[in-house]
Amino acid sequence: MLVASQMEARLELFPESVAVKTTGAGGELTLDGLSLATLAERYGTPLYLYDAATLDAAVNAYARALARCYPGEAGITYAGKAFFRLALAQWTQRHALWVDCTGAGELAVAQAASVPREHILLHGVNKSTALLATAVKGVGTIVVDNLTELGRLAALAEEGNALPALWLRFKPGRAVETHSHIQTGHDESKFGMGWDEIVAAAALCREQGLPLAGLHFHLGSQFRDPDPIEYALERTLDLAAAVELPESWTLSPGGGLGVAYHEEQLPHPDPEAYVCLVAERIVAGCGARGLALPRLQFEPGRSLVARAGVAVYRVGALKQAGARRWLLLDGGMADNPRFALYGARYSALPVRAPLRPASGAAATFAGPYCESGDVLIEELPFAEVEAGEFVAIPLSGAYHLSMASNYNGALRPAVLWLEDGKATLIQARETPADLLRRDRPLPEVEVPLARVPLRKYHVNGNDYILASLADLRRVPEAEEIRQLCDRHRGFGSDGLLLDTSTPEDGFSLRIFNPDGSEAEKSGNGLSMFTRYLWETGRTGSEPAAISTKGGLVTACYEPDGRRVTLQIGRARFSAGGGELAPETMTLDGQSFRYCAVDLGNPHCVVLRDELSEAETRRWGPLFENAPRFPQRTNVQFMVVRDRANIAIEIWERGAGYTLASGSSSSAAAAVAHALGLCDETVRVHTPGGSVTVAIDAGGEIILTTTVTKVWQGYLSSG
Repeated sequence: MLVASQMEARLELFPESVAVKTTGAGGELTLDGLSLATLAERYGTPLYLYDAATLDAAVNAYARALARCYPGEAGITYAGKAFFRLALAQWTQRHALWVDCTGAGELAVAQAASVPREHILLHGVNKSTALLATAVKGVGTIVVDNLTELGRLAALAEEGNALPALWLRFKPGRAVETHSHIQTGHDESKFGMGWDEIVAAAALCREQGLPLAGLHFHLGSQFRDPDPIEYALERTLDLAAAVELPESWTLSPGGGLGVAYHEEQLPHPDPEAYVCLVAERIVAGCGARGLALPRLQFEPGRSLVARAGVAVYRVGALKQAGARRWLLLDGGMADNPRFALYGARYSALPVRAPLRPASGAAATFAGPYCESGDVLIEELPFAEVEAGEFVAIPLSGAYHLSMASNYNGALRPAVLWLEDGKATLIQARETPADLLRRDRPLPEVEVPLARVPLRKYHVNGNDYILASLADLRRVPEAEEIRQLCDRHRGFGSDGLLLDTSTPEDGFSLRIFNPDGSEAEKSGNGLSMFTRYLWETGRTGSEPAAISTKGGLVTACYEPDGRRVTLQIGRARFSAGGGELAPETMTLDGQSFRYCAVDLGNPHCVVLRDELSEAETRRWGPLFENAPRFPQRTNVQFMVVRDRANIAIEIWERGAGYTLASGSSSSAAAAVAHALGLCDETVRVHTPGGSVTVAIDAGGEIILTTTVTKVWQGYLSSG
């Protein structure tokens, strides 16, 4: 069991601003005075934090070492592949760093951050002609990886392009001691050129007048023993003498100095010892060969940024599988693939009470993804924790997010910048809409309705068929809708609900009457659509906003998905001034009192002493098509039974006599309430059943009803 003093060693892996703030039992982890738990609750997890003070300290250590140990011109290049977003690119210019870009994406980030052209260095093992053509206009230096690439650059020069400075990448035939996947300087490496190729490349530069300005090598990443660097430097200086470089030249010995990822690897390697070793060998080697001292350009990536980063995760589930104790987190190989790629070893602390002793059983930290290799830390002595707690993994600043993926539809984490006691969001959490933004649909094709999945729902005698525009790929023709809704030759329904939702715009619904005409709004149709959203797992417990031609409707449902509540909107009365007063209309010699009301679709509520289906069928079409309603209207014949109950018969525009209608029930209740005939909450009875309609203090109409699913299947072509 690790005791508290041993757990404290893990704090040395964290950024320099780390502290344990004594708040409650055992305290909590903070960075730059900010609570990791509070940040995780606010921004969600997985969450990445970058500590500016640690970044500044790392680059200053390199700068001091260069100033003390190297008498010539020198500089530092930030390796963008470690982690490179707009804010990091801007930070590099606080220290006048050069920036190493690999590919068009990193180059675009550097340019967006206004990194000066002379500070941009382009790397890459297989640069395309298009990338090189872009680079010659926007970078200060290109590191040439191979002779093919040099030929492409020569061709660009012949076209009249002024080339930036060129360095030739040399592989000295020696690699540092590290994982084979991150060794780069040996003879079989895909990176760089051997001795004879460099000699040939230098000769081509002289013949073509190309601006050869230096040599570069890189032996590998995450090394601690710099001895192989001495051999590489001697070979590279011999090569520099052989190819006759200009008096003012640059030597870049790459970077790759390691960091301690685990407490057993402490202390962190000393940049000064590494820099001074390289500097001393270059000074001595150049003197022995009669070479001018080159500009010495280091390219540290990991050793600048890794310790500055911390990843915070939430524990989701705890498992004991045989002898293995699993801590399952809400992130893993999708945001940090280093364990899966080369067995990287990490440590961690709980955010709450971080120094509590470890339990008897070591823990393996794994993510939620469908891979057995989705592991972050293997067999780490760790405290007992509960589901819902946060854990923090240090040394998360390099080669995590730059290699992150959307595997299993993972959304890349939010990133915070911590400086002067403040947290700034420098990269928003990815959303499903971000994942879909670059997607394009299949070409439009004519899809017969026989191949389209359909559902049918029922509310109080109303039934609708529901289909998705994503399945149909087109809006059905009016005749197709009529055939579909026909109760003798089709499926039979009061209309078609067409799901037109998109990730960008959210939920939206188009509503079609059985005659093929389009309705602006339908309360029962919206209730059925809400049930469909619940069935398909597309909404959580929060209210869902649904767009219709008649306006926005907010929908909620109870846990079983059957009982639905809709905020229909406010009623707009077209006559009566401040207080609603019935109008009078005469049809075929008979006088009627009615109220016109708009709920995003038009309604005419006719006040009656009694109701009958025959009367509704007789007078409904006349009201629907009366000159008073040039766009036609829905008609409700209403009787007020008491202050808590009203009854209606319904004639629907485009549908005819109807057993039930949610918007008709809402319109009738709104009129009855406005006339002072009923209370704020009323039960509306229709031939098909009854619903509850409430009108709140702001005039918002709230409809509550129950939805039943009738069937699900496909339209038969037979």
